[in-house]
Amino acid sequence: MEKGTTIIPQLQQILASDQLLISENDKAYYTKGFRVGQGQALAVAIPDSLLQLWEVLKVCVACDKIILMQAANTGVTGGSTPDGNNYDRDVIIISTRRLKGVQVIDNAQQVIAFPGSTLTELEKALYPHHKEPHSVIGSSCIGASVVGGVCNNSGGSLIRRGPAFTEKSLFAQINDDGTLSLINHLGIFLGNTPEEMIARLESQNYTTGSEPDWEGRIWADDYAQVIRDVDADSPTRFNGNVQYLHDSSGSAGKVAVFAVRLSTFDRGDNTHTFYIGTNDEVELIDLRRYLLRNLQELPQQAEYIHRNAFDLTVRYSKHVYWAIDRLGPQALPSLMAKKARWDVRVKKAGFLPLNLVDKVLQSVNNLTPKRVAKRILDYRDRFEHHLMIKTESRYSADLLRLLTEFFSNRSGEFFACNEREEKDAFLVRFGVGGCTVSYCDYMGIDTNQRLMAFDVALRRNDSEWRIVLPAHLQAQVLEDSCCGHFFCFVNHQDYILKPGVDPLAFKHEVLEYLDKRGAKYPAEHNVGHLYHASPEYEQHLRQLDPTNTYNPGIGKTSKNKHWS
Repeated sequence: MEKGTTIIPQLQQILASDQLLISENDKAYYTKGFRVGQGQALAVAIPDSLLQLWEVLKVCVACDKIILMQAANTGVTGGSTPDGNNYDRDVIIISTRRLKGVQVIDNAQQVIAFPGSTLTELEKALYPHHKEPHSVIGSSCIGASVVGGVCNNSGGSLIRRGPAFTEKSLFAQINDDGTLSLINHLGIFLGNTPEEMIARLESQNYTTGSEPDWEGRIWADDYAQVIRDVDADSPTRFNGNVQYLHDSSGSAGKVAVFAVRLSTFDRGDNTHTFYIGTNDEVELIDLRRYLLRNLQELPQQAEYIHRNAFDLTVRYSKHVYWAIDRLGPQALPSLMAKKARWDVRVKKAGFLPLNLVDKVLQSVNNLTPKRVAKRILDYRDRFEHHLMIKTESRYSADLLRLLTEFFSNRSGEFFACNEREEKDAFLVRFGVGGCTVSYCDYMGIDTNQRLMAFDVALRRNDSEWRIVLPAHLQAQVLEDSCCGHFFCFVNHQDYILKPGVDPLAFKHEVLEYLDKRGAKYPAEHNVGHLYHASPEYEQHLRQLDPTNTYNPGIGKTSKNKHWS
């Protein structure tokens, strides 16, 4: 493998000293995934303009380096970090976190988002226009990027909108002969050279609607019909679905995306949330089918939390939902970066526990109140299964009528949330995603070895919701957490394994069980380095990146040049 003695000086000609990270401590935040994944990189490049991004890409291609595009690094399958150290070329991570920017176009009916723009940034840009983006929940709390969602066909909790998808983007692709091209499929004329296209895009020197190819799908507009078909023997959505693979959409880092063109959606300011509790899983599944068949309008969200996940969250992720409540979701990326820097300082000290920061955080969590409304805590004590359904006020009477009819002769119960209860319910749901990571960090557990995360799209007609492990597998589990997008039938199940358990054997048996249930996986988090890409998906990735320079090894494919 080349030692990179030529590329570093070339990158230094393009980037300032704080934009090119070479020391191991400086690179640590970028080479380790939020949940899983870790490996080596020769350098981390952090361009602060699209033109710098283009220049860095040209140097990487000329020097025959692996290019790993990284946005917010909030993924849960390790797909935006190096995977070990067994690559056949040096790895250069290109972080797009400084490449922020959102351009609101066509009377706020659409937006163009740059590579580093976050969901929170997009929400703020659209708020004055009474609009909102495809996704406004879940990963937005930890700074997830707009482009990252498109590249992964991420789902989210907004029921009517389906996976993140667009046919319109500007991206850099490496051709069969190893040359680099900037492909403009935005449906907007920006000029003929890469430099001209970038300059005109950044200055918003263009007009929309005048190009012959401007029309095209910019969101999954067929999804509402898909989700209502509760008798279908297939999932609503899953990663690698060929229906939603197009250029940057579903590209999994196999091209470098400069911009995406997306639809916006009317924002409903006044909402009502109903909180449902039951000890009967079948009852909850029947409710899903009943509401999807009979509701006049689909609700905004229907989010599930199991009691175990609730308990882990209010104990180990309290600092997360408290920070969101007090500081806003936009504060979390900087707080995470500060924690990472403190972790490095502790490591350099040499005599302190490596998880000292986590121990301090959990000591505070243990000594402070749960900060959750009383009726929700009461339901936690009484019910195993929790479901939150949010809808616009104008549809709430219809939902209330159907809930009342359904539970008139069943064991479950529900209540209409007041403002405080609605906020607390979704704050806890926000925190569930990181509760097992927080637990592992506090306990000093290696998440790469003992945290098994399953992101599962169940058949729409499945008669079960939970993943029911056989006794010999359940005996290997220390803690588990389950949440999900219930109407979409997308289940997020985490297992923390006991010491000494073979994680690969455990994972293999669970996936065999899911295969028997006709499930697809992953549902919305990208294959990363945890799942095998399907043959159809791998073929798509090969077509996007024939030299296998971008993000090699994704979906457990070859890490070698030209896919050898």
